[in-house]
Amino acid sequence: MDTIGKYIRGQNLLRIKRIVDADINGDKFIIRRRKKNVEFMREYSLTDEDVKNIVRSLTVKDCFKGPEKDRDEEYEGFLFFFCPMFEGIKLYIKIRIESDEKSVCLSVHEFGKYDEVGEV
Repeated sequence: MDTIGKYIRGQNLLRIKRIVDADINGDKFIIRRRKKNVEFMREYSLTDEDVKNIVRSLTVKDCFKGPEKDRDEEYEGFLFFFCPMFEGIKLYIKIRIESDEKSVCLSVHEFGKYDEVGEV
């Protein structure tokens, strides 16, 4: 990855982590309750705080795609795609930054279990 791309991803990862740290009531860093996310969280007995800790541990090297405009024109912001290791498995995490005060975790589950776009 080029230096500018690393810098942009690094700055946005810091934004995401600041939002996670500022989130007290689940209204700043929202984890979507999609079936695949809920199933993954149940399988590993993860709470929202556990998912936040996974996000806090993300590095620029974990980011394999983004920033990318959301295909759904209803939403503002940019998407970032991550594939960190967690308990010996590769995860797929997709986060949309909507503003400096809000981001949404759209996906958190095992990489490759569903139809992800992009190769790592």
